[in-house]
Amino acid sequence: MTEKTNENFILQTYNLTVIRNGKRLLDGINLSIRQGSLTMLLGHNGAGKSVLLRTLHGLLSASSGHIKAPPAKHQKIVFQKPILLRRSARKHFRFVCPDCLDHKAESWFAHANLQAQMDTHTHQLSGGEQQKLALIGALASQPSLLFLDEPTSHLDYESTTAIEQMILEAHANGTTIIMTSHNRAQAERMGEHVLFINAGQLVESQPAADFFQKPVSPIADNFLNHL
Repeated sequence: MTEKTNENFILQTYNLTVIRNGKRLLDGINLSIRQGSLTMLLGHNGAGKSVLLRTLHGLLSASSGHIKAPPAKHQKIVFQKPILLRRSARKHFRFVCPDCLDHKAESWFAHANLQAQMDTHTHQLSGGEQQKLALIGALASQPSLLFLDEPTSHLDYESTTAIEQMILEAHANGTTIIMTSHNRAQAERMGEHVLFINAGQLVESQPAADFFQKPVSPIADNFLNHL
């Protein structure tokens, strides 16, 4: 599934392969992500979604192949379980966004409805509050490319809605987003494009509307029937 080089692509991979302990976690992946798009990365548990995100972001090294992407300083990643420093929410944000002026920081906390939690220890925050803190920490640097690894998994409806709204606003402001999800309604609601991965291989890459209406591969069709 090779795609042509295009100046509108912000990220491309060429035969990207990751092998660990003799096992192919990613197997010759070729993909292209259009600048400004919101792409949903879907697949069964263990399909390679998180490995792909971490490899694209540079947290894992590829065994072979090539990645063409913006410099690391223009990328951010938010994990399913956010990585937070053991300090107050305010100090955590200040650490991850050292150049953000005080009034801008307060504006970000207000945007996430976290004003009352600014001086709360990060590990005393609820799961939704922790995820919102991680997300505004990533968004405040205005990345060109944002990776989201199931950012609303196990969160309540209110937190999920708030986080989805912040993601959509970032996308509307021009941030390119690649996001994993196990929630079909969420993927259909938010995604413009879908990448479907199975056993470390990219099986489908097509517009979200086409994918959810009629996926090409039987394995993707079966996945949707059980999602």
